[in-house]
Amino acid sequence: MTITVDSLRRRSVLRRNLKAINADGFSFSIMVGIAETYLPAFMLARGFGELAAALIAALPVLLGSLLQLAAPWLLARLGAYRRFVVTVAALQATSVLVLTGLALAENVRPWMVFVPATLYWAAGLAAGPAWNLWVEQLVPPRIRGGFFACRSRLCHAGVLIGLISGGLLLRWSGEVTLLAFAAMFAVGAVGRFVSAAMLARQTEVLLRPEISAAQGIPDQDLSARAGLLRLLQLVRRPGADGRLVLFFVAVQTAVYVSGPYFNPFMLKVLKLSWVDYMSLLSLGFIGKMLSLPWAGRFAGRAGADRLMWVGTLGIVPVSMLWYFSQQFWYLACLQIFSGLVWGCYELAMLLQFFRQIPAQRRVALLTAYNVGNSAAMVLGTILGACVLYGIGRTTEGYLAVFVLSGCLRLAATLAMPGRRTALRQTYSAVRSLQRPAEDRSVLENAA
Repeated sequence: MTITVDSLRRRSVLRRNLKAINADGFSFSIMVGIAETYLPAFMLARGFGELAAALIAALPVLLGSLLQLAAPWLLARLGAYRRFVVTVAALQATSVLVLTGLALAENVRPWMVFVPATLYWAAGLAAGPAWNLWVEQLVPPRIRGGFFACRSRLCHAGVLIGLISGGLLLRWSGEVTLLAFAAMFAVGAVGRFVSAAMLARQTEVLLRPEISAAQGIPDQDLSARAGLLRLLQLVRRPGADGRLVLFFVAVQTAVYVSGPYFNPFMLKVLKLSWVDYMSLLSLGFIGKMLSLPWAGRFAGRAGADRLMWVGTLGIVPVSMLWYFSQQFWYLACLQIFSGLVWGCYELAMLLQFFRQIPAQRRVALLTAYNVGNSAAMVLGTILGACVLYGIGRTTEGYLAVFVLSGCLRLAATLAMPGRRTALRQTYSAVRSLQRPAEDRSVLENAA
């Protein structure tokens, strides 16, 4: 009887945690869709120019990643995942409230927007590794793949709702566009505060001593300086999990050669309306939502390695395909395709973090990954800016940036761990599908 009661209690706690994890993801995604995604458009609406709009998507991420190097130290001091993650989530919500004030203020300088944006990313990046390790202990391995595929769909739905709401609000704003941005940022802040409340409802997990001591170095050395040293050590002697991280960084560099420039291209060169702009962004997330059920089943059947291969090859041509046409319906179809392959890539990346990086190294390694990933974003943005300003901020200049990004994505596949094995497995799978048809053909000819 005792076993039955304990089992029922564990199931009840698990259901509560899973519901809270989903609610956290959905409300967080509302903030991403209605606030974070429109930050480059806000820079353009403020009249700060294309370069500022591109840099707001990369530079605060780098500065925030450097600040979050202190996250392992703070996590060790607090000694519990929930306390740490809820604190930084509330800090991130506060930074969005500051953006609300800046949307209403007059005589705003670009650096004033970069300050809360940096705080936003520092808090978000600091929460990521700790949340990753915390939620692994809340979600049983047997349901993890399916649960996170379902949660990802829910998150994409939240982003989509935020995107559509923001686009319609801007469409109806008329001459009070900045007031509309203020309302969007306010809604985003509320979404993140709700997210923090949902995080607080989840079961607390104390930091295990072996993990606390293994965030990189001993407890007294969990400083930002130690974080930089771990990053340098990762580059010199990466190991299997380090090579995976370096591959993700290489892909991010290639992606951000073009990534920050799609928003200025759509708004300044193609001169899309707010509704068309919102529609194209939304279609990308719809594509991700459509891909995730299949991606989750594929990962469960064939493994995260093969899903990573499918997603990586899929994202290679996406930016280059913008070269062939800029008609709205062509771009709409392209955005759906982009969402399909990015959904595969992002789910595979999440599963690989759980699968290949040991728990005792995950916070330290993902903290270092955040720095390398953010540096890659800035490097890619600068490379794209050099090409764009070298050729000129014309249609041809933007298209050259998009094509270059695709070529660099292809080159980044050379850094994929186990790519030869994945190729052999894919070839074998294709041959196994072809063989029954060949056998039927032989039998028919013999008959």
